[in-house]
Amino acid sequence: MNPSPETVVLAPEVPSSRPPAESATSLAARLRQPLRAIAQNLHPARWGLLLTTLVLVVLWGLEVAASGSTAGSVLLTQASMVRIGSDGRPVEAEARPVTLPHLRERPARDESGVHEYRLAFAAPSSPRASAGEMLAAFLPQVCASFEVRLNGQLIDARGKLADPHPGDCYEPALTPLPPGLLKPEGNRLDVRVAGQALTQVASRERAAQLAPVRIGPHAALDPLHRQTLAFNLGATHALATVAAVVGLAALVLRASSQLPYFGYFGAAALGWALLAALLTGAALPLPGIWTELLIAAFAPPVALAAMLYLLRYCGLRVVWLEVAVALQCVVVPASLALAAPDRIHSVALPWVTILVLEVIGVGMVFLQRAWRYSRNDFWIGAVALSAFVVTMAAELLGSPGAVLLPGKHAISVALVVMFAGMVGRMHQLFQGAIAAAEQGRVQAERRLLQATADMEQNYGQMAELRVEQVTAKERKRIAADLHDDLGAKLLTIVHTADNDRISTLAREALEEMRLSVRGLTGRAMQIGDAIGDWRSELMTRFSHGGVELVWNAADELLMSERAMSARAYVQTTRILREAVSNVLKHSRATRCEITIRQDHNDFELTIADNGKGIPTELDGKLDRGHGMSTMKGRAKQLQGQCLVESGPGYGTTIRLTLPL
Repeated sequence: MNPSPETVVLAPEVPSSRPPAESATSLAARLRQPLRAIAQNLHPARWGLLLTTLVLVVLWGLEVAASGSTAGSVLLTQASMVRIGSDGRPVEAEARPVTLPHLRERPARDESGVHEYRLAFAAPSSPRASAGEMLAAFLPQVCASFEVRLNGQLIDARGKLADPHPGDCYEPALTPLPPGLLKPEGNRLDVRVAGQALTQVASRERAAQLAPVRIGPHAALDPLHRQTLAFNLGATHALATVAAVVGLAALVLRASSQLPYFGYFGAAALGWALLAALLTGAALPLPGIWTELLIAAFAPPVALAAMLYLLRYCGLRVVWLEVAVALQCVVVPASLALAAPDRIHSVALPWVTILVLEVIGVGMVFLQRAWRYSRNDFWIGAVALSAFVVTMAAELLGSPGAVLLPGKHAISVALVVMFAGMVGRMHQLFQGAIAAAEQGRVQAERRLLQATADMEQNYGQMAELRVEQVTAKERKRIAADLHDDLGAKLLTIVHTADNDRISTLAREALEEMRLSVRGLTGRAMQIGDAIGDWRSELMTRFSHGGVELVWNAADELLMSERAMSARAYVQTTRILREAVSNVLKHSRATRCEITIRQDHNDFELTIADNGKGIPTELDGKLDRGHGMSTMKGRAKQLQGQCLVESGPGYGTTIRLTLPL
């Protein structure tokens, strides 16, 4: 579904000349109106980006506000470095100058891995320092174990120099400087740092290094120390914990919803949480080299889970890419094992770069496909990406010290935002499914009601059909009785009567009975046969009455296979007989013309005589005599009509029209 363009038009304010109270009310209303329009037109998926940006800005503002002022402090960026042997003494005659931050690039076989940084400084001059306030040295990044000496005296230490722990690299240090050891001029701060060289670690931030050191009042540096500690470790661990909880929730959703992409997302979120914990100091009972190998080998499965999630979420399967990344999960640990211990970083860096590019490429494919097929899913991905970019910018611009592992906050935030978007999308689909189910239920009820009505109608039709069957059976029985009993008796009278009148009446009764029997049996009559019977009967009757018969019926009608129902045949025959009887008894006609026509839908019978016509005094009273009402009633029963046209001296014409 393509989102419609969102436009908010803000009308310019016009100065008002109304009283101040009324103007203030109007101004408030005008201010609320555009805000309400923005809230209504802003796409719901973009609220996540707005809220994430707002939260990050607020947190960054709070951190800046809590950081205090570093006025009156001195930042030391120049130092002299000397290597320290296993006996704790320098192995070089002279220290060489270095610029902080300084990172140990390569290991040397003839050294213990401990470097000593010598920093010369003068006590800062400030009203607070002059008042006797304690000074402190702030080390924002020192990796990993260290010892701090002021003018040759040990004042602070972390870990053991002989067994450094790379996880301590993310913890800043704030070392108070005892006033009794400080001198007005010529102070020296020696920082011995023990850690692994860059080539021996998976991540650059875990290599032995020292960032610029700041000397200043303890009260001014303490907020900066707490802020850096919260940014490097507190926020990272909190976000990683949230990502782990999100991953577990996604796995639960995978089990309950049977959606595979939730499983891949849960695996990616849990994998990133564990990876972030390893990178930021999770203590494992393993040698340092094994920890680095575990970190580097853990990245491919996490990337594979992330890519499978993006592909499955947009409904894609890229077999070759999935197989390639799966092979990387085996090849990367094998190559790192071969590169250990002094080439881990040089092998891990290109592998991580390849994995990042693969994830970015799959992410672009996801966004492109989502934009094309599902804008809602596109906005979910776009909001998660925007949250990542904004958080990344906050890491780069808002961090108080050196940036450690850029993106560690951004990835966790993006995972949380993505999961929230998926849950919201799932809720939306769930609501849509509920609405569709409700609509389906309503439609099913309608179909059930329609089916019930159809069943009732069919039952009624079946009942009517049963009645008709019983009626037809009874009619056939009555017709058989009439034919066998009454017909036989009438036929006997016809042949045995001595009186011609009685014989004629019996013959007419026999013909009427036969016509009634035909109507009762319900057998259809072909039009050609019906016309033949009518012509034969009418020729006999007109010849006995001395009336000339003119028969107009096309020859093809005699060959017609069209049929008329038994009822129509009987009623038409009776109408024809009644009309002929009127001609013979009342019209004094010498000539009668019978015309029969048939078209596709109608059957028309016309009886026209040249008799005296119907008298004027009977005009308007035709239905009261001459059988006219009976003929019209019979025609009406057949859904037809019977029209009578007559006038004194013009004869009479009867037109019968019946539907076939």
